[in-house]
Amino acid sequence: MEKTVWLVKFTRAPNILNHASTKHIGEGNMVIFWVRSYYGKPGKVSEYVKWLNSNEAKLLASHIEKETGVKYVNTYTTILGFGDYDAEDWWIAPNWASLDKLRDCNALAQWTLSTWDMIDPTRPQKSRMMRTASEVKVIEKPEKWEELL
Repeated sequence: MEKTVWLVKFTRAPNILNHASTKHIGEGNMVIFWVRSYYGKPGKVSEYVKWLNSNEAKLLASHIEKETGVKYVNTYTTILGFGDYDAEDWWIAPNWASLDKLRDCNALAQWTLSTWDMIDPTRPQKSRMMRTASEVKVIEKPEKWEELL
């Protein structure tokens, strides 16, 4: 099985925690992180990195945010092949309604079409929705859990 090794120029990544809400549950202004992990198509990785840094990508990201409120943070890549996937995109959504707007977002559709031949669709991908630990409600196991079984 051939593995693509990404060599990337190191730049300082934005501090994602700067975007995280400091509000408590029920106070509003919570953010949702949408993280999409995937593999690059062999032979297309350099083209993909070039596209991510292009004016087209920056313009589409700004249009996605204008249309939906969902903000593109960045695309992060593994270093020297360490990691489960080649890359992952990080997006920040202000609420669930903004994520629903992605279904009809023309700019996101164009982003997908522009990168279609650079992402490997034959390998598994993974998407996650996350919030910061200060924004989640934790449900603990009841003391008498075993008695309920």
